[in-house]
Amino acid sequence: MGFNEVGTGGRRRSRNRGLVLLAVLALAALLAGCGSDDSSSDTTKAADTGSTTTASTGAGGDWCGPKEITLGIQDGGGLNGWSKESLKQVKLEAAKCPQIKKTIVVNAGFDPQKAISGLTGLVAQGSNAVVIIPDAGGPAELPGIRSATQRGVKVVPWAADPTGTPGKDFVDYVDWDTKEAGKTWGTWLAKQLDGKGNVIFLGGPAGNAVDTGTLAGAVEAFKATPGIKVVTGDTTPAVANWDPAQTQKVTAGLITKNPQIDGIIVADGQSAAGAVRAFKAAGKKVPPIATLEANEIACDWKEAQGGKDAFPLATISARNWLGRYAVRKAVAAANGNTDPSLSIVSLPLFEDSEGGTKPICKADEAPDSFFSNLQTDDELDQLMQK
Repeated sequence: MGFNEVGTGGRRRSRNRGLVLLAVLALAALLAGCGSDDSSSDTTKAADTGSTTTASTGAGGDWCGPKEITLGIQDGGGLNGWSKESLKQVKLEAAKCPQIKKTIVVNAGFDPQKAISGLTGLVAQGSNAVVIIPDAGGPAELPGIRSATQRGVKVVPWAADPTGTPGKDFVDYVDWDTKEAGKTWGTWLAKQLDGKGNVIFLGGPAGNAVDTGTLAGAVEAFKATPGIKVVTGDTTPAVANWDPAQTQKVTAGLITKNPQIDGIIVADGQSAAGAVRAFKAAGKKVPPIATLEANEIACDWKEAQGGKDAFPLATISARNWLGRYAVRKAVAAANGNTDPSLSIVSLPLFEDSEGGTKPICKADEAPDSFFSNLQTDDELDQLMQK
């Protein structure tokens, strides 16, 4: 999911494959250029964040190194809160390394052509390390990543799989284990439903790899409880663009089509609030929800406690903090080193209304606040150690 929350803005996939193909074919020539006209570029000094400039050690070693770094940062979206928080996490980590003298930020607005030209611009402007969320075009962005790597730029994709081979096409790929996340959601939901009922899966843009993995994990978990049926399909989630308004609209349609819905998995925490609104508008009880964390859905849960609209809720970390480890790996590689932290990590439930940590609602914080990002470096390093 791109730089900016998983919620207020839609993540849209370009349908003009011809234009994408032309852009990909033109990429090699573009990379040879000496500049970028990407109007979304934002060039800043790393020190401008105001964070500490002490070199950090993460999960076993120093990653900052002696080489001066220009860090390129690209997100496929840049339109919502999840993306904004992801960008913030990347910048906070970059500020720990005094050798990162400049950061250059671009976003693609979920446009594959902008994603390709944005990466071209980062390379042309001298980025020697790049962190990128390739969720605008997915595999369509791989040729650009591969070309940047061939030019000596140390690229670390994270949070959206571009496909390709780590160590060859890019330094490494950093993300949660999507299938394990789906299993975690599915196992929790099956327990709430006593092993039977109709479940809907509300996802992002069509064909995105994140939803493919989490849905596969949930379906695998449900094999132990054959009384559960995923009425939106075992292989393709309902397309809701990781957007609360779209999720509400799609959920309303599913309620009309399937009057009996007993459980919900939502690939975006803030969008889960849209699903809640759809059930309330239909005059139906909100079923148990498994999703990513977001302040808004936690506050919806808290507000409903003790009333007819109360519902169970479980969340997994929105994982914006994984961007910190993408920075470490890219900068370490630019210095000829290797950061030892995990590349793919299995994340447990972050909140569980039925046991463990209750959902965290802070009424004075933004709806798209993600509190797992407040964990200390030591706490996060424990998750990321082999």
